[in-house]
Amino acid sequence: MDVRNYSAIFVLAIVLAFSFVVRAQRNLEPLPEEIANVVLNKREQIERELTTLQGNEWAGKYRANDGTTVTSFLDWSPTSGFTVWRENCSRPGIAWVNYGSANFNGNSLTLSPERTEKGQHTYTFSSPTLVPVKWDEQHWLIPSDQLILFAYAVNSGSVEEIETFFVKIEDYNKSNKGLPDLPKEYKKYLNAKPIRAKVSAVNAKDSDYPQLTELKLNVGKAKGVIAGMKFYLIGVKDRFASIEITEVQEHTSIARVG
Repeated sequence: MDVRNYSAIFVLAIVLAFSFVVRAQRNLEPLPEEIANVVLNKREQIERELTTLQGNEWAGKYRANDGTTVTSFLDWSPTSGFTVWRENCSRPGIAWVNYGSANFNGNSLTLSPERTEKGQHTYTFSSPTLVPVKWDEQHWLIPSDQLILFAYAVNSGSVEEIETFFVKIEDYNKSNKGLPDLPKEYKKYLNAKPIRAKVSAVNAKDSDYPQLTELKLNVGKAKGVIAGMKFYLIGVKDRFASIEITEVQEHTSIARVG
């Protein structure tokens, strides 16, 4: 059974019979109006600055998609700062937001969020530093700790995986021929050779959601596996499945199913 990660390839050692279950997000409340107004007012301020801004091709409005229903919008300008708004179109009123100042030095965009408390309404970045990446005619902002994941996403050719990163909205339909211009230390990950592995164990970790299963793979850091990497099942008719790496050791890794 051949399994392709849009970033890598592995071969399953056992037959997986599972269905995908999306864990219900419990106890979510609509974004409070007072928080929403702060973000929306700052967004308007940014938009006014953008209408007169010249000489900064990276300032603007960006979008990233997390699946088919969740979208994150990042707006930023040099003086007015940034806002980010993550919403689920299937759950109106539910949103995760943040805002603050922004500093762009040509090589990176550093965001300083004002919402630092953890909570259901707070959008948090994996890294507050975003790296500007040109891809032909497109502008992308990639968290500094996810540049390898972005390279693997590009290798995959999967639009869905690539679009989990922020692309400038006005560039969405522009050309992205060739390869993105990643920092030189990350270029080696583009067009990397596929990884092959076997599943050595299957563990159901949640008694309430038995379909949410962990798989142990026999490859790890030594083969280039990193947390967040996604693998996809191929070669099985009428079956689509994906797993995401959640833990990595030197020679093994754990992937979550579901």
